[in-house]
Amino acid sequence: MVSPLARYLLAFAALLLSCPPIQAAAIPTKTPRHLFDIRESSAGALLLPTDIAIDKQGRIYVVDSGNSRIAVFGPNGDALSTISERGSKQGQLRDPVGIGVDQKGLIYVADSGNKRIQVFDAAGRFKFGFPVKEKGEQVKPIDVAVSSNGNIYVTGNTNHKVMVFNRSGKLLKQWGGEGTSDGQFRFPGTLLVHHGLIYVVDVLNTRVQVFEPSGRFRYNIGEWGVAPGQMFRPKGVALDNRGRRYVTDSYMDLIQVFEPPYRFAYVLGSSGRIQKFTAPAGIAISPTNRLYVAEMLKHKVSVYDLP
Repeated sequence: MVSPLARYLLAFAALLLSCPPIQAAAIPTKTPRHLFDIRESSAGALLLPTDIAIDKQGRIYVVDSGNSRIAVFGPNGDALSTISERGSKQGQLRDPVGIGVDQKGLIYVADSGNKRIQVFDAAGRFKFGFPVKEKGEQVKPIDVAVSSNGNIYVTGNTNHKVMVFNRSGKLLKQWGGEGTSDGQFRFPGTLLVHHGLIYVVDVLNTRVQVFEPSGRFRYNIGEWGVAPGQMFRPKGVALDNRGRRYVTDSYMDLIQVFEPPYRFAYVLGSSGRIQKFTAPAGIAISPTNRLYVAEMLKHKVSVYDLP
C-alpha cells in the first residue's frame, strides 16, 4: 500500500518532469575589436602593469609596477622610453600603482612604496613631488588624478580617504574614512576626474562611488555580487566618449559597462559569452575610443577599439 507521503512525492516528481527547464537570461554583451597587445618596453618586458594614462598626443603611459618605472609607448604601441627606476631618491619610484596626466601633459605617479606623489614631464624629467601625509602621518597613495583647476586628488590606502592637494603638497580637503556607508571607503583604489565629477573605486565595498569636487556624495555604481551589474573585486574605471562607465573586476576577470549614471548595460564579450581578461586592473579610454586594459598577471596591456 502506498502511503499519502509517497503519493505526494510521486506527484511532485511528475510535476517537475512535466515542466520545461528554466532558461537563464542571456547576459547582454558587446564585442570590442582587438588591435594589439603591449608587452615590451624600451627597457624590457612589462612586469605586473597596474595602470594606464593617455596624453593629448596619444602617448601611452603604463605603470610598470614590478619594475618600478613608467613605460612610454606611441599611439600604436611602439616602445618609446621609460621613466625612472627603483629607489627612494627624488625622481625614483618604489612599487608605483596609479598614474594620471594633466592638461599640460605632466605625468603624476602614485609612488606607493615611497608614500609620495612624483611628477614628470613628457621627456621623463622630474618636475616636483610631495609626501602624502595626514596629520603628520605618511599615507600610502594608490592613485592620483588632476582636475582642470590643478587640484591633485589622491586615494589613501592606509587612511581610507580621498585627499586633495595643491602642487606644493598642501592638503586642501579630504573625505571618507573606513566604513561601508555612502562617502566612506574600504581601501579606495583607482580614481578618475571627469567633467566635474570624481569617480572612486571602493575596492572592498565592491562599488564605484561618485562625488562632486567638494566631496559631496552623488551616487554609487554597482553593488556586491557576481550577477550582471554587480562586482566582486573592482579595480579600474574609465569613461568613453558617450559617457558610458567601464569597470574592471579582477576577481571575475571581466569588464562591465554602465549607462549614465549607473544603470548596467552590458559586459564586454560576444553573443552572450563574457570575454575573460586576466586580473584586469587599471584601464584607460582615449579620445578616439580605444580601450587600454592592464592585465596584471599576463604582464601586458591589451588594446581594443570599442563597439
